[in-house]
Amino acid sequence: MKKLLAILFTASLFFSLGTTASAEELELSVVNALELIESTNEAIDVKIEEGVKAADELQAQYFIDVRKAKSASEFLQLTKTYNANLDVIIDDVYNETLKMSQETIAIAAEAGVQAECSWVLVRFAHRLVWIDPLRVIGIGGH
Repeated sequence: MKKLLAILFTASLFFSLGTTASAEELELSVVNALELIESTNEAIDVKIEEGVKAADELQAQYFIDVRKAKSASEFLQLTKTYNANLDVIIDDVYNETLKMSQETIAIAAEAGVQAECSWVLVRFAHRLVWIDPLRVIGIGGH
């Protein structure tokens, strides 16, 4: 009887200590995932700010150039160039932030943190575009 109690006590002690270590490791990986989401959102915010600033500067220069245009064909060429350059700025921000979000979502999921893109409307010069920072929607399947 004493051997049985000793074995049960030892087994329960062994499993309880093992569970605590796993819980601490899991908690640490969740904290790391949440920090990664936060740092990704900060990087996305910086990328958006840079893109908005570049688009605003491009638009301001376009307005200056249009005022100086002497013909309809010159105006059309300026507009075409402006729109092409604005497309490049928007595509760069959109594609890079989407990639950042998707990579972070995958890494967070491995740690048991569910995240998703939380689309926000951003103005780039005269255009509005949906960009994708992250938000946490669950931890550990809850």
